[in-house]
Amino acid sequence: MVSIITDSTSDIPPDIARELHITVIPVHVIFGEESFDDGVTITREEFYRRLKTAKALPTTSTPSAGEFAETYQRVGGEIVSVHVSANWSSLLNVAQVGAGLTAEARIAFFDSGKLAMGLGWQVILAARAAQQGKSVAEILQVLQNARRRVHLLAALDTLNYLRRSGRVNALVARFGELLSIKPIFDVGDGEVAMIDRARTRHAAIDRLKAMTYELGPLESLAVLHTASLDTARALADEFAQTIPTLREPIIVCEATTAVGTHVGPNGLGVAAVTAE
Repeated sequence: MVSIITDSTSDIPPDIARELHITVIPVHVIFGEESFDDGVTITREEFYRRLKTAKALPTTSTPSAGEFAETYQRVGGEIVSVHVSANWSSLLNVAQVGAGLTAEARIAFFDSGKLAMGLGWQVILAARAAQQGKSVAEILQVLQNARRRVHLLAALDTLNYLRRSGRVNALVARFGELLSIKPIFDVGDGEVAMIDRARTRHAAIDRLKAMTYELGPLESLAVLHTASLDTARALADEFAQTIPTLREPIIVCEATTAVGTHVGPNGLGVAAVTAE
């Protein structure tokens, strides 16, 4: 059977990763002089707890080529390695270097064009195809199809963390804070675009819901959050009652640390797979 490997920015819940035999390589999370392995030596809950009080924003770094090589060697056989968009991270390039250090590597790489569960859904579909006995070529075709059908939307509660990370300038962030602007983003293929904004958190959530419904019939859905579990669960419950085309339970998960650093607490998002 073809093995599926990804990185921890995929946000795949551990129980699903175990069930589908997905190997997840953790990115590194750095607070000051402390380095952690995402989801291994630091939980998402601990990350967001520390983020709220950190004087300097944490950073993330890719696993080393040696870490990728060790994983590929350990897993062995035929592998499809699916990762965060190369437009946002050097991770895919590092993984390819790691493959070159692996004797007799038989590894196919796929750039998801996404992150968080936008990447995660693609990995899950690839793993299901692998369990069905699909070949590498067939799994890559599944991924190409999934990439076109996966949509990732996010509503932020504050522009402060984007300002602190340098993603927007201080004047724009300050103007947004004064007007209580809650931006809504479409995370496309390697690109992020602000597509709407709201004046209140409630209005932003309503707009996020409306945009989700506008995607059309959905077969799978995940609700992402940054330290806002109760709101995410309530949103998932509402979607479960109003989207009859869903083929599986909605996933609720805390967003990857690579996103949380720039978004800050109380962010919400949806990762949806449209029906074929």
